[in-house]
Amino acid sequence: MDPSAFVTRIRDHYVDQFRAFAKQQRASCTVGAAEVKLQLSEQSGLLDRLCCADFIKSDGAQEVVELQPENFLAFEPIAGTFGKASLSIEHLRWDDVLIRHNLDEVPHEPLSRWFQLWFDPDDVRHDPSAELSDVIHSVLLQPTCISIDFGSADPNAFWDMLHLLEEAGATSLKISSSRAEAPNTH
Repeated sequence: MDPSAFVTRIRDHYVDQFRAFAKQQRASCTVGAAEVKLQLSEQSGLLDRLCCADFIKSDGAQEVVELQPENFLAFEPIAGTFGKASLSIEHLRWDDVLIRHNLDEVPHEPLSRWFQLWFDPDDVRHDPSAELSDVIHSVLLQPTCISIDFGSADPNAFWDMLHLLEEAGATSLKISSSRAEAPNTH
């Protein structure tokens, strides 16, 4: 199996559901938008206190609506290598990726550059005519684990993160999800 094609298939399957979700949400409100970036409170554990809401309805009171995908692609666990690191993929849900690593700490500068590119907090890559923004939706750093909602980001966001960790010296990368796989799998 081609790993790049595999990750692209997982991403595209999720993004197809996201497009349908955004279309349905737009039809159910008079004012609303997909992929709205939000600055969170000081108590937020998210990287730079930023997240991208899946959809915000603004009919009167604002309401954040998050996609709850109904279908996931099923696969047998995968094991291999990524550079000098061992790599295992148990589950891969594009909106809920846990990357466990054996680093003491993720290096700040490379992580900041990755976040600037893939979250795009200053909307440098924003295309107002595009259906989706091609951005990640959130990053939560924990000791030896990174939790990422890859949103509508290109599959390169995933590979770039693995490369960042491997370049920092990680010798073990384990990919899973914080949620159990749903019964509706393909």
